[in-house]
Amino acid sequence: MRQNLPVGSVNRVIDRLLEEMDILKPDQIAIQTQLGDFDQQTMLRQIELWGDKIIPAVGKSLAHRAA
Repeated sequence: MRQNLPVGSVNRVIDRLLEEMDILKPDQIAIQTQLGDFDQQTMLRQIELWGDKIIPAVGKSLAHRAA
């Protein structure tokens, strides 16, 4: 199951999301960041990575593909 989730390093998450988006062609994506019992500091760091690195990288890649 874990191999099918966008879990791991920032680059792994980006690559996995782009793979899934190529296959499924979704209009929207919902992400659940709380899997397990992470402490608050870990969760805040995870949210920060999504906002600062993952979402912008996915958006940039999708924009290049659309062009």
